[in-house]
Amino acid sequence: MTDYIAIPPAREVRGTIAAPPSKSATNRALVLAAVSETPVEIQGPLESEDTRAMARCLAAMGAAFEASPRGLSGRGPLAGPSGRDVVLDAGESGTASRFMTALASATPGLFVLTGSRRLRERPVGELVAALRSAGAQIDTTGEPDRLPLRIRGASLRAGRVAVDASRSSQFLSALLLAAPAVPGGLEVVVSSTVASAPYVATTLDCLRAFGHEVSAEPDWSRFRVARGRAAVASYEVPGDYSSALPLLASAGMSGGRVTVTGLCWPSADADARAVAVLERMGVEIRGEPGRVSATARRGGLESVCVAATDFPDAVPALAALAALAAGESRFEGIAHLRLKESDRVASLAALLTGAGADARAHDNCLVVAGPTRFRPGGVPRKLSTFADHRIAMSGALLSLAIPDLLIENPGCVAKSYPRFFRDLESLTVREAGGREAGGGRW
Repeated sequence: MTDYIAIPPAREVRGTIAAPPSKSATNRALVLAAVSETPVEIQGPLESEDTRAMARCLAAMGAAFEASPRGLSGRGPLAGPSGRDVVLDAGESGTASRFMTALASATPGLFVLTGSRRLRERPVGELVAALRSAGAQIDTTGEPDRLPLRIRGASLRAGRVAVDASRSSQFLSALLLAAPAVPGGLEVVVSSTVASAPYVATTLDCLRAFGHEVSAEPDWSRFRVARGRAAVASYEVPGDYSSALPLLASAGMSGGRVTVTGLCWPSADADARAVAVLERMGVEIRGEPGRVSATARRGGLESVCVAATDFPDAVPALAALAALAAGESRFEGIAHLRLKESDRVASLAALLTGAGADARAHDNCLVVAGPTRFRPGGVPRKLSTFADHRIAMSGALLSLAIPDLLIENPGCVAKSYPRFFRDLESLTVREAGGREAGGGRW
């Protein structure tokens, strides 16, 4: 039976929510703890399907993780048992699949990397080509340049490796994170523009925080990473702007004021760049160290034309706002969104159209024309989320303003933000002077 959730429209949203820990930083910290020779405490890690997939793969490679007073303690060494294949199941996690492709190439053992049906459709060809050029022995057992992969570990040589990261910055990040596991390190040359480049900055920050030697050319055309000599005892995971953006955007959908705590301000986080787009659309933002507040501005929402290449995970929330904005909004430079948990350009167009909005998907662009006109009291409309957590969050935002919407498979938000619907509901005001538990399952 298909599961749906109904979120009645809100009079306003109001309150304070702690941002969930960063999925990107947690996954990188898990990798770097696993290649550490001494225990590292990861303080405040995110617990989600994606991070569990990463930890599961690393544990299969020999990493040891256990609960600690402030989070999770992890350490190496990494090595597969001799004489047999070790299966690394990345589940739905694209991050785990890319990072494990590179790390397994640097780790002694024989590994078979696989994942869900959708994950086996997502590309790894550019990363595999880069690794093979540096000696890695990787065979595909299904479609070319797709999972499953059979990897002979410890075949990756130190030295120079070139990578095309135009379709995913994770190809570059995977090589940088594997470098400390390669005796002598890696020099990584980028042969293209980098999609979602700010995520690479997160990778570099994590490497430095773990004490590794990192250098980068000013234009990011070349990086050098090697194992550092100084061990670190702990790493604190920052709050996640990718998950905070829908909460901040809710103020624009319904009016009111929302504060999200646990966020760095200012921040180099990829989706922190989308905060300026919220302001352009009519949401007043006030940031200070440790917290960001969003307040609906009088006069309604405004359309935008924005290149969203560097903050792709924010596009679903921004697109929901665009459905209520006057005029045509364009989100350009987002072809790489087609390679996510779903084809997010097509998925967003379908979601918005299903809610009654005017939305069109193009190869590298999403166009949304507003404001959406709707009539209350109609027949409930079912919105497909395509099993994509960011699409489900966008549907929830639409439900705050548009009546009679049913969001399919709400549980898919567990991939990155298991508490999303509960946190959003805690902010929602539907009756004057009070709150009403309006979310219900069908």
